[in-house]
Amino acid sequence: MSTPSELRARAAELEQRVPPITAGPRTDDERMWLEKAAALRDEADQAEVLDWERTGRIQCADCGTMVRTQALETLPEHRCTERQRVRREREAADHDDEK
Repeated sequence: MSTPSELRARAAELEQRVPPITAGPRTDDERMWLEKAAALRDEADQAEVLDWERTGRIQCADCGTMVRTQALETLPEHRCTERQRVRREREAADHDDEK
């Protein structure tokens, strides 16, 4: 069984195959890819909810931290902004090292 993040990554891959709507009418293959991507996103949402019901934890979509919560409406404080800032700084430093 795939994780929700793997399912969403696969959905994004399928969506990237489809050119913008301004490129003309969709082909049968393009419509199929978009339908499959939507189905994968739905499956990811369902898997996420089932995992939360089982463990009481859910992954923050912004920073990737697993957070314990009682409801799916809001996440408790988990220093998300700080984690994102640190990740951006680390990525910038890695990019500078490559040059």
